[in-house]
Amino acid sequence: MPEQSAAGEFESFFVATAPQVRRYAHRMVDAASVDDIVSETFTLVWQRWVDVPTEEAPRRAWTFRVAHHRVQHWYEAKQRDVRLNRRLAPVRTDVADHAADVTDEADVAAVLALLPPAEREAMWLVVCVGLTPKDAAFVLDCSASALTTRLSRARQRLTVILADRVAQEVNR
Repeated sequence: MPEQSAAGEFESFFVATAPQVRRYAHRMVDAASVDDIVSETFTLVWQRWVDVPTEEAPRRAWTFRVAHHRVQHWYEAKQRDVRLNRRLAPVRTDVADHAADVTDEADVAAVLALLPPAEREAMWLVVCVGLTPKDAAFVLDCSASALTTRLSRARQRLTVILADRVAQEVNR
């Protein structure tokens, strides 16, 4: 079988990986920004294709690291918008608290949404995406030790959250 061209190899990688990156972005940013995150991620991956690892697992980790950085930029932009809005208009006090809506959801995404962002992202990458802790640490640009600490804290929080939910169901 002849060796694939760079474009063909990238296309195959994109087809295999884009749905996972899309799910990751969907859990990290608002729905309106998901396509932007995915598009920016794969644009950067293609631009740096010669620098991307050739083995599958490191290549996926490298791509998720790019996606992670795109998500971080998205959060930074949102924070700038918030600061600007605070300077331009008085802070509204009548904004509804949607936390109750999130806790009513019984699916994994809703439970993970209750975790702090760093722990949620670590859990998502390891449990839902299937990266190894080492690869997830690479994606998040932290040590494997820091990643396992995040996972441990997330598991502890999830244990409490799920125990509370079970207790609420029993008391109904």
